[in-house]
Amino acid sequence: MQEKRIIHSAVSSAARVADAKSGVATSLDSGITKSKVNDVIKPRSPSSAMKKAGIALIVGVPDPITAVPGVALVAASYASKRKEPASLADLAAETRKLLRDLQSLSL
Repeated sequence: MQEKRIIHSAVSSAARVADAKSGVATSLDSGITKSKVNDVIKPRSPSSAMKKAGIALIVGVPDPITAVPGVALVAASYASKRKEPASLADLAAETRKLLRDLQSLSL
């Protein structure tokens, strides 16, 4: 009799765990999660958006009034190119470099 209760309890527990896991799996949207992880791994560059907007102003609307901000946006995109956000690979390389420099110091 005791064994039946233990088995019944184990089966009931396994069923609850399976229901909980399936509920979590259905509530997570992998598309949103994947996009956020990709943003962390390889962040987007604001300079490319500025360059596209500048070219759209220059070429898309051939007007001298819109060409001036377009040229300014393209120039600003090249100026801000060197201030792009660091990716995880950049952070890992910098950490290795710092550790190597720290190990080379002799105290």
